[in-house]
Amino acid sequence: MDWWIYPLCGYILVCAIATGAFYVNEKRAWACIFKLAASVGFVLIGILSTYFHPEDLRYSAFVLTGLLFCIAGDVMLMIKELFEEKFATRFLLGGILFFSCAQILFSIAMIIDAGSFNFWLLPLLVIVPVGLIVAHKMHIVTFDRYGLVMLLYGAIISLSFISALNGLVLLRSDFYLAMMFAIAFFMISDSALCYTYYGYDNNLKRMLNYVVMLFYYVAMILISFSITLKA
Repeated sequence: MDWWIYPLCGYILVCAIATGAFYVNEKRAWACIFKLAASVGFVLIGILSTYFHPEDLRYSAFVLTGLLFCIAGDVMLMIKELFEEKFATRFLLGGILFFSCAQILFSIAMIIDAGSFNFWLLPLLVIVPVGLIVAHKMHIVTFDRYGLVMLLYGAIISLSFISALNGLVLLRSDFYLAMMFAIAFFMISDSALCYTYYGYDNNLKRMLNYVVMLFYYVAMILISFSITLKA
């Protein structure tokens, strides 16, 4: 395995933990700085992976573009934290849009690489949306007028998961198993983030920042390094 992945992973995870700690302690400006530093790290992994393993530039192009959308989404969510609620919502929706674009690009990359798609997997698109509806009905979270946006985003991230599952079914590759874990970690991070925005227990919301950051950045490390794993 390429030696440079180890220091970069360590750097990203340290920044992720620091980000969570600063959010927990209500130091949002510092949290934004460390979050941006961590996000630059996973983009760098993608760039280095492409440089050292240029065997499949089409896959690399989709993933790298998706990583750039992710960092744009991170910037939107960071800006959201620095504004009052009236203006913050616009940046939240912008973040959802960018992350949706990223997940669509990751899905396209995996489907093209697999060579075909098992359409019988499509019913699994409802996994995340159904989970969100159940959480809302059980009064775990509340979405107000943005419920449809959250459901649509849930379907999009479900598409990424079933795209990885599709590749695993067709090719029996450890690469797709790693991608399934990556998207699953992304789902866990987004679920925790959803609670920090729309949940009721303020103490739990604060502590979930660690879950959000760690699972998100582990997911992004796996996705960005997938360019090397696939080589």
